[in-house]
Amino acid sequence: MREAVRGVGAAVSGLRTWGTSPRLMALGLVPGAITAVVFAVLAVVILLQLDEWSRSIAGALVDGDGWLSGVAQVGAALAILAGAALVAVYAFTAVTLLAGQPFFERLSRDVDAAAGFDGSDPGETAWRSTVRGMAEALRLACLTVPLAIGLFLVGLVPVVGGAAAFTLGAVFGGWFVALELTTYPLARRGVVSLRDRRTLLRGHRWRVIGFGAACFLAFLVPLGAVAFMPAAVAGATQLVQRLGVERGITGPRPPAPPS
Repeated sequence: MREAVRGVGAAVSGLRTWGTSPRLMALGLVPGAITAVVFAVLAVVILLQLDEWSRSIAGALVDGDGWLSGVAQVGAALAILAGAALVAVYAFTAVTLLAGQPFFERLSRDVDAAAGFDGSDPGETAWRSTVRGMAEALRLACLTVPLAIGLFLVGLVPVVGGAAAFTLGAVFGGWFVALELTTYPLARRGVVSLRDRRTLLRGHRWRVIGFGAACFLAFLVPLGAVAFMPAAVAGATQLVQRLGVERGITGPRPPAPPS
C-alpha cells in the first residue's frame, strides 16, 4: 500500500510541472484534444447503445421483467463500461503519445534536465522509433482485449461484480498505461524495448500500478484525459527518477572506483 501511495504521489507531482514549463505543458494539450474527439464519438456510441446492450444481456441471463432482471441489467451495463474503459483509456494513451511524440519527448527531457539528469536519446531514427512504438502499442492493445472480456465477465457477478470490475480495470489498466507513459524517460536511460521496460518496472510493481491507476482514473473524468495528459508524462518521468533508474539499472549509482 505504501508503494502504491508513492506511485499516486508521482502522478500528482506531475501537475507541478505546469509551474515550471507552462508553455510546453500547454502544447501537450493539443495532441490529447485531437485524439479525444475521436474517442468522444466512440464513447457517445457506446452510451447510446448501452441500454439496449445491457437489456439484451440481462434477458439472456434472467427470465422475466422482475427486480432480478433489473439487477442483471445494471450489472451488465457496469460490466460493459468496465471493459470499454480499459480498452479506451489504454488506446487513448498510446495514440496520444504517438501523435504528440515531439512535444512529450521534449517535456520529459525538460523534467529530467530540471532534476539534473542528462540522458541520451536512443540511437534510432524518428521513423524507426515511431514504427517500434506502434508495434509495441499494438502488442499491448492485443492484451487489453481479452482482459476487457474478463472484466466484463467479472462485472456480471451480482452485487459486487461492477465494483470489482472497475477496481481490477484500474489495476490492470494502470499497469498498461504506466508502461506507455514511461517510454520516453526510460528510453533515455537505455531501456528502449517493451520487454526491457516491463522487466525493469516489474521490480517496482505496486508503485508503478499506483501511478498508472491514478492516471487511469484521471483519464476517465470528462476532459480529464486531455487536461491530465501532459502532467502524466511529467509524472512518469519523475516516477522513473524516484525509482533510481539510470542506464537500465535500478537503485543508486555504484560508487566510483578509487583513483
